[in-house]
Amino acid sequence: MFFAQVEKEKFHAVIFVGRLKIEGVIHLLPQERVTDFLDSADTEFLPVTCATVYHVDSGEKLHSAKFMSLNKREIQVICPAEDGAEMPDC
Repeated sequence: MFFAQVEKEKFHAVIFVGRLKIEGVIHLLPQERVTDFLDSADTEFLPVTCATVYHVDSGEKLHSAKFMSLNKREIQVICPAEDGAEMPDC
C-alpha cells in the first residue's frame, strides 16, 4: 500500500488551554492559516509536536512530549511564539 506524503510547513505556536501554556510546533499545509485549520471540521483535535507544557501561574514545566493532540474546543488562545524564539527540536 502506498500513501503520498504531503509537505507541511512548521508553525511555532504558544497555546493556552485552561491554566496550561503549551509551546510546540503545529504543521500546516502550504499557504494554510492557523484559523483555517482550527475552523476545519475534518478533525476535532490539533496535533502538536515537540510540545512542552507549563503552568500559567508559576511557569513551572509540567510535561514534555514529542507528540500530543489537543481538543480544539478547549483551546482558549493560540498565537505565534515570540519573535526570535528558537523552534523546538525534539
